[in-house]
Amino acid sequence: MGPPPAIAPAGPQELETAFRLIFRHVADTERDTRVANALHLVRQGELDPAGIFLASVDGAAVGALACLPVPGASGLLWPPQAIEGPAQAAVEDALVGRASAWLRERGAKLAQCLLCEEEVSLAGPLLRNGFAHVTALCYMQHDLAASPPLRDGGRLRCVPYSHLLNRATFHETLLRTYEGTEDCPEITGVRSADEIIAGHRAQGKHDPGRWWLALAGGRPVGVLLLCEVPEWAAWDVAYVGVVPEARGGGYGRELMHKALSEARADGVARLTLSVDVRNRRAWKLYTDLGFKPQERREVFLAIWR
Repeated sequence: MGPPPAIAPAGPQELETAFRLIFRHVADTERDTRVANALHLVRQGELDPAGIFLASVDGAAVGALACLPVPGASGLLWPPQAIEGPAQAAVEDALVGRASAWLRERGAKLAQCLLCEEEVSLAGPLLRNGFAHVTALCYMQHDLAASPPLRDGGRLRCVPYSHLLNRATFHETLLRTYEGTEDCPEITGVRSADEIIAGHRAQGKHDPGRWWLALAGGRPVGVLLLCEVPEWAAWDVAYVGVVPEARGGGYGRELMHKALSEARADGVARLTLSVDVRNRRAWKLYTDLGFKPQERREVFLAIWR
């Protein structure tokens, strides 16, 4: 058995080597594009080079992995890639272990890896090292220009987050909407309200005027969070939720009507969202409202309590 791999952040001159290893599973022409994009993200400060790990044996690069801390006590991790051979599994495991420890040191309580169908075969090292394949996310899109406006039910009073004098009520209501949820229930209770809020603030272009606390008869029943995603020329439903005792009353549908009408009123062409494929009620609501599936990603999740 050979020496254990040395794992260290890739230096400035090693980044291209690391990214070429990370994307070694894709076609040559696509690999060049992905490597160029990744290097651009590093130069722009959107990808921390300290989270690009290179594995080497006797000075030769044999594997690499990329990970990224994200606001909200979370992390993103891409599967490791290692050169085939007797030490391949050991290299992969060492990379996942080092990356997981690095994310935890930076406050991550969970990490996820989202893979398309063609990449699921790369998940073995994650499954060996504390990750579980929990579900799939379906990414959906609504073409606002191609559908008529929807009438709002008018039962809810929606107060923008920016107008709330007591934001604790919003935070408490947000947490309550996670109770009994069918959207990634595995993470319920893992993060605090402040951490969840921080995660949502980092999504797209944040505007507190596009977050609403929904009141019915003066009592909080749900929340709606929209954000602008300039690179998609769209708005995204970052989160919508209803508290347990108010579910089944049509409030979720009314909140989605508001999301559609707010986006349309701002001249937005598309509204996007993602939904856990296990959440059949939400799936039916979104398809009833005109959302169309665009993409599916398998979710691999690690939770570090």
